[in-house]
Amino acid sequence: MSLSLYPKNRNGASTTAMAFVTYSLVPYLGILFCPGAVVMGGVGLFNSYSAPERGGRRTSYLGITLGVLIFCAQFFLWWILYKIPQWNRM
Repeated sequence: MSLSLYPKNRNGASTTAMAFVTYSLVPYLGILFCPGAVVMGGVGLFNSYSAPERGGRRTSYLGITLGVLIFCAQFFLWWILYKIPQWNRM
């Protein structure tokens, strides 16, 4: 008998949300993947409530949370990129 530390995650949407989170870590270009992480995390969360045997609820919450946080960080990086030429003129 094999004991696992983590429950099995057969929820494909939550796994896809974590893939989007991973791709969203690319500086500047990653902002394109943040909405995908939030949307797929929401789909995974819906799937985890409608079919609890699939699992993936915690992963879905993590995908949504990290998607929003990384979006804020990416937005800040884009803001800095826009403001640097203005700061240079001062």
